[in-house]
Amino acid sequence: MTKKIDTMNKSRKTIQQIIKYLRELSIIIAGVSITVGVGLWINNNNSAKDQKQYFDAMILELKENAKNFDTYAKMLQKSVRYSNYINSHDEKSLHLDTIQYYAWSGPDGIGWGNLDPVILYNKDAFEMFKFSGAMRQVDDKDLLLSIMKVYLLMENIQNQIDGCLQYKKEVGMMDIKRLDDGERIVVRMAWFYRNNVPRNMVYLCEQTAEHIRETVSKLENQK
Repeated sequence: MTKKIDTMNKSRKTIQQIIKYLRELSIIIAGVSITVGVGLWINNNNSAKDQKQYFDAMILELKENAKNFDTYAKMLQKSVRYSNYINSHDEKSLHLDTIQYYAWSGPDGIGWGNLDPVILYNKDAFEMFKFSGAMRQVDDKDLLLSIMKVYLLMENIQNQIDGCLQYKKEVGMMDIKRLDDGERIVVRMAWFYRNNVPRNMVYLCEQTAEHIRETVSKLENQK
């Protein structure tokens, strides 16, 4: 009888030990789960904050870029007017003082004598976003595609504007050579302006600015 009681006590003690172990194990598992959950929450929260910061930076950058394209389009209006002037008048009826007026650049616009290059966009914020790894965290792939497309568009238009200015420079150098050879030139930069290149430059800049603003609107809605 005593032996049976000892056996029952041992079994009860074993069960109690098992229950105690399971309780301790459940506490450990719960603690690990909470720690992992909090860690994931913090990580996701930090990722969301990082993404917002990159979006904010790109919004500011894109707004400035849109302003640059708009401003350049407005400054080119003087060049457009020069194109209209020489294309709407017979060369014999053109006035030298009017030709000279359109030569100079100032607050009223870019003249035909201006050969300065122009930087129309910046992509520092986009480059930081691209190489940070945050790009992979963007769930809205359509938005991501829009961002990439608008920066590629700005690069392409910048290259086209650069090409136009290079063409203008080459035409200007040909004018100088003709003048050095003693030729009288009434219409300066004729090939560049008679082909309405400035008007095309204005169109490219205005359309690019509009696409930039559309992308900015998508970014602001995403936030």
